[in-house]
Amino acid sequence: MFKEMRRKEKQLPMEATLEIIKNGDYGVLSTVGTDGQPYAVPLNYAYHDGIIYFHCATDGHKLDNITANPKVSFCVVGDTEIVPKKFTTCFNSAILFGTAKEMVEEEKETGFLALLNRYCKAHMKAGKKYMTNDWNKTKVYGIEIEHMTGKAGG
Repeated sequence: MFKEMRRKEKQLPMEATLEIIKNGDYGVLSTVGTDGQPYAVPLNYAYHDGIIYFHCATDGHKLDNITANPKVSFCVVGDTEIVPKKFTTCFNSAILFGTAKEMVEEEKETGFLALLNRYCKAHMKAGKKYMTNDWNKTKVYGIEIEHMTGKAGG
């Protein structure tokens, strides 16, 4: 179902791939609309217990696309360094494929807390208040990972 990586010598082991995902500053979510048009959007995310969580407003382009087709890809770029003298870039990245779904009730809270813990750990008390106040104005989605690969080069 998923293509194997062409340049196998650049493929990272699963542990290194997960480290890129756990430590990336942001990821790029890619979806496809009902018209077949691709759409990619950078966003904050948290990886927790095998799921990528992200939060968003209650409507918008990415949600329209996910509603029409919940199959998504998600890319995280780790360290990069352009090396002009060698005409190359040193990099590491991870890409995953999965199914996005809206998290509700306990799953929503788990996702919200994972995001708070990742980005606002020193402000958890205020973050939990924010979560409670914005509960109905914010959606949390999870991507159930079906396949992922990591790659490094340079």
